[in-house]
Amino acid sequence: MRTHSYTEPTPVESSVEILTVHIDMGEIECCGPYPVVGDECSWTLTPRADTGRFDGWVHGGMPASGVRTAGVVLGILVVTTTYEEVGSPRVWLPVADSETYRRVAASPRWFRRFGDFDVGPQNRIETGVVVELATPCAPFR
Repeated sequence: MRTHSYTEPTPVESSVEILTVHIDMGEIECCGPYPVVGDECSWTLTPRADTGRFDGWVHGGMPASGVRTAGVVLGILVVTTTYEEVGSPRVWLPVADSETYRRVAASPRWFRRFGDFDVGPQNRIETGVVVELATPCAPFR
């Protein structure tokens, strides 16, 4: 049995690679799949610079360097980011290092956005999920 960082230990083959995959809320709301712990999902993965992590894509506009990768979802975290209204003209920008993570058993289909609460000088929105994926064939390795 291998252990991983998001959920209780899950029995997986010792030969699998466990990948951390970031999926933007727009990818999930537009095209799915909606990851659920224990289910198999697949995304086209592209590496994040110098992190050992990946971005997951499912629809057009993907980088040509992506590799389609399937695996079993071991854990899911919903990412919430603080945004601040700055500049002239006023624009919303993410606040550095403001991400928080909430463990869930299944990805939401719809995420909280600016229109879901009172707009002030600073607000938090759900920006996507981080999935822990067990796959027999890790890309880019």
